Amino acid sequence: MAKTVSWILGVILAVAGIWGFFGPGFGFIAGNTLAAIIHLVLGIILIVLASKPAAVTMLKTVGIIYVILGLLGLLSVGFLAADGTTNWFYLIVGVIVAIIGFAGKKGGASSAPAPQA
Repeated sequence: MAKTVSWILGVILAVAGIWGFFGPGFGFIAGNTLAAIIHLVLGIILIVLASKPAAVTMLKTVGIIYVILGLLGLLSVGFLAADGTTNWFYLIVGVIVAIIGFAGKKGGASSAPAPQA
């Protein structure tokens, strides 16, 4: 599941990042160039790692990053020039993605228990 979520979220974030360069906000989510870069970079990383065991770790990382961005924005110390809707979006997406990441198997399907002596 983590690999599928990683791939889907990666595509969404990459598209959102590209979208942010050409039409920031489009009226429903505010953003700036820094937000677009963050979305694009995290999206590409998620896509690249989606087929690897590191997908679980990356979902945890992205979830935590988005929770932090959401909290910073809600506390008015954010640096992405986001509005209230965007801050809540970051927070909700971050919590969901972190939960999926922490619920995933460590190391993915290739993990096997160590042989006992």
